[in-house]
Amino acid sequence: MLLTSFGMCGRLPLPAWSAFPGYRQVDRLEALTSSARGEEDGGRAVRLAQGPISAGGRAQPAQDMRVLLTGWMDLSPETPPARGESALHLLQRLIDLEGAAAVRRLRGEFVLAHLSPDLREISLYRSVNALIPLFWRQSADALTWATDPRHLLPGARPSLGDVDVELLPMIIAERGVPARRSWFAGVRRLAAGDRLTVTGADPRPRVGGFDAFGPAEVTPPRTIREAASGLGTRLAQACGRMLAPGDPAVVLLSGGIDSAAVAVEVGRRTAKGTALHFTLPGFPGFGEDLEAARVVAEAGGLKPESCDMSVYTVPGGSYLDEPQTGSLPQTHVPRGGLAEAVARARADGAAFVLSGLFADQILAHDLHRGLFEVAGASLLRPTVAGEPIWQLLPRVVKESFAGSDGRGWRTPAYLYSLLAGDPTVALPNRETFIHPLGFTDTAAENVTEAVRAAAREARTELLSLVNRSGSARHLPAGITSLYMIREALNSANMQASWLNYGMPGERFLTTPYLDRDVVEFALTLPTKYRIAFGYGLTLDKFALRLAYSRSGIPAGIGRRIQQARLDAVSSVFVTRNFDMCRHLLAEDSMLVELKVVDEAFVSRLSRQSVHRNGEEIARLCVLERWLRGLV
Repeated sequence: MLLTSFGMCGRLPLPAWSAFPGYRQVDRLEALTSSARGEEDGGRAVRLAQGPISAGGRAQPAQDMRVLLTGWMDLSPETPPARGESALHLLQRLIDLEGAAAVRRLRGEFVLAHLSPDLREISLYRSVNALIPLFWRQSADALTWATDPRHLLPGARPSLGDVDVELLPMIIAERGVPARRSWFAGVRRLAAGDRLTVTGADPRPRVGGFDAFGPAEVTPPRTIREAASGLGTRLAQACGRMLAPGDPAVVLLSGGIDSAAVAVEVGRRTAKGTALHFTLPGFPGFGEDLEAARVVAEAGGLKPESCDMSVYTVPGGSYLDEPQTGSLPQTHVPRGGLAEAVARARADGAAFVLSGLFADQILAHDLHRGLFEVAGASLLRPTVAGEPIWQLLPRVVKESFAGSDGRGWRTPAYLYSLLAGDPTVALPNRETFIHPLGFTDTAAENVTEAVRAAAREARTELLSLVNRSGSARHLPAGITSLYMIREALNSANMQASWLNYGMPGERFLTTPYLDRDVVEFALTLPTKYRIAFGYGLTLDKFALRLAYSRSGIPAGIGRRIQQARLDAVSSVFVTRNFDMCRHLLAEDSMLVELKVVDEAFVSRLSRQSVHRNGEEIARLCVLERWLRGLV
């Protein structure tokens, strides 16, 4: 049984509790704000407000409930509801009886609020794989929480004074934000797998992890065929949680293997699938991608449709325009395309817009260390490694987290760390993932420290897994996966996409690759099943490609290394709208005033070279436009 809901908020007076006044269901998300701000009942009672909720596609009565949900979950594996018991009542009963253990067992993507039966404890949960965010704020007189952080601000709309300026560089760099912070000062965010609890009259919220990813408790696959079969089975189960047979669905299809696998699984469950491909006619490579997407859609039994992104990139185009629902800064493509995808899902009656996102993260190998594990002593042969070992090693050291300064003396230290099992040597250095453009020195350092903090947290989590395994020398293969998944779930851009388009459109923007069972099986895969390596060449996502090699996907698509070209949309926009972008980022811009962007940066921009960094410049323009709208 699929249980879904969109939007919630609540208010808990501190330090004393008042009588629980009942539950109020609302039809308009805007009505949630009054509860969060305490504008009803003088703010003296516990207030819980829930958006529209349904089970199996049917509206659910939610009056007098003590559990709030935003997101979706599959209740099928749980005990069937008792006679006359709704799905929401079943969920409430499970958490009443088992608390966090019940939440860990649930499958889906969700955030929850739960008021205990004795009305003396509030718990907020964010599932370990949730892209959907949950925000909270504590004042002297109340704890408030909401799915939308704007509902927790003192005014009816955000102002510039509400913005956490220190986080702007992280949002621009798209490497997530420091854990448990949000766009707005004073508004906190639960990290994935976090629980917040307030008990009795104690006004101090206790926040900590209640769940985390770990390798599945299964025998690691012994052959590549076992790895491929196990991965395919779990991806099928993940899609099955979302789609009953015959349910309509929209798949965002790039033409590469990640989204092609999703298209195959959706096509196996329904004849009402639409494959939506974003294209840019006339731009090199987009025609090839469009044809690949069409072939994959037809192989999967989906109806192919294309979405022309040119309207956003023409001179005076609407690339920087924000949705009419109000917005948070969404700095990455497909800006505007997501609105079209939600509109298509609504027209088709589909609850889900699925994509191939995050296959790269969950199937990532530990950079460089993975090559050593797969090739072994063969790396000494230039015909295998692609270059002599005396050139390969310094490059590996320079690109690693443990040796990012690249000095020669770091090579022995790196090798020692590698042999000693230090997990951080598997992580890439900052420059591998982040290319700050136009940042001041202070802003660039803020991003660097945020990445280092995330790496340290990933290291702590991996060491905890090692300790639990009982072998101090054993190092799980998935540190890069855990690090990258954490960063993906921490992404302000992805959360803005959900808040701008998914929640108001009452549709889910999701991916089966973040299903818990898929992730935890992927963490068991040895490196040699993640990558194929030889003669200086690598083929990533080896098990995934093999799993769908006989599914009707053309062999060329299954084998090719396909990088979605959507980044070109922002580059084309910036090239065609150079004067407008330069004016936005001129010396009197908000980003310059806030010391995020160096004032000399804009003066160096040229029409001839702007396309080289078009994506990064577009991000700066998006943030600049958003900040100006708050003044």
